[in-house]
Amino acid sequence: MSRVAFINFLSLLIYKHRSKHIAIFCISTLLITLLSSVLFISSSIKYDVFKTLNAQPDFIVQKIRGGRSVDIDNNLADKFRKIRGISDAQPRVFGRYFIANQMEYFTIVGVDFFEEELESEFKELFKNLDIKRFLQEDSMIVGDGVKNFLKENHYNNYFNFKTPLGENKKVTIFQTLPKESNLIGNDIIIMDVELAREILGVEKNRATDIILNVPNDAEKDNIKFKLLSLNYDTRVITKEDIKNSYEHLFNYKGGLFLLLFIISLLTFMLILYQRYSMINSNDKREIGVLRAVGWSIKDVLKLKVLESLTIGLWAFVLGVVLGYIFVFVLDAPLLRNIFIGFNNLQNSVSFTPVIDFGLLFSLFLFFIVPFVASILIPVWKIAIIDPIEVMK
Repeated sequence: MSRVAFINFLSLLIYKHRSKHIAIFCISTLLITLLSSVLFISSSIKYDVFKTLNAQPDFIVQKIRGGRSVDIDNNLADKFRKIRGISDAQPRVFGRYFIANQMEYFTIVGVDFFEEELESEFKELFKNLDIKRFLQEDSMIVGDGVKNFLKENHYNNYFNFKTPLGENKKVTIFQTLPKESNLIGNDIIIMDVELAREILGVEKNRATDIILNVPNDAEKDNIKFKLLSLNYDTRVITKEDIKNSYEHLFNYKGGLFLLLFIISLLTFMLILYQRYSMINSNDKREIGVLRAVGWSIKDVLKLKVLESLTIGLWAFVLGVVLGYIFVFVLDAPLLRNIFIGFNNLQNSVSFTPVIDFGLLFSLFLFFIVPFVASILIPVWKIAIIDPIEVMK
């Protein structure tokens, strides 16, 4: 039989058995859509988070007392600058401001706008900012989640903060962070460092932590040892430590879905195997006729494998396309909360389209091999029987 004739026969066979294939196709598509959506979400969040982390300082030094972080002396930054290998050291002021009656919080970040060694992500953010006008009054730049929360509570242009001394501090909303930064900046408020000190109750000569940069990667381990030896009550967090924490978190959440997918896939394959093990008389007669007219066992298996493979391929492609639309067009409603959390301000995050083709190929193999095998074995058992016996 010519290749064209074989393809035409295969197409007619799929059309003839369409009622059998519909349920299998729908379930397969649903499984692939779910898992590909998880892979897309995980890859997109990893890309955005690691892109932000790459712009973070190499070391964060915190003062620990009673097992928790407390404010650190600013003068330590001068001491750290004297260590050979450290390019710069800056005190930072940040913290959480809780809205007690709403059980929500903002993350306040204090920035010295005249500091030459601003973190790179702030430099990019402030390149078009009119700093002079921003500092004319108490102003802040807020994340999209903060902006929406304030609007819901009738604060359209400002917010009254309560300082630790019990005083009200009116701060004007100067502008909103771009929605592209919602993954990281949804609940962030950026303001002048002195204003942040006042609202968070951080003393003039103290900071939340101190950040350091070390240009030479080969010296980082040595620098960390020196920092720890200078002060017994400090904790040194590296950029790699933070990356590893996020990596483990994403792998854990993605792994849970992978486990559920494996269980669902195995159950589905067992159902397929059982279904094809009980091939009805028409299917048996069809195989018997093919064998009687001269088809070899190899030809019959090839036909059935291609029939199953066609259904599996279309289900996989459609599932991946639906997963892409679900994540990158619809922003993965419900499913995204499993990765970005439920516990604070509502986040209308938009995922950056990122596709890991290696993971998709692994998913394809993991799905298509058992899919075809679960159908191939029962068909092979029928194909090896004598055609006369099959058609009785």
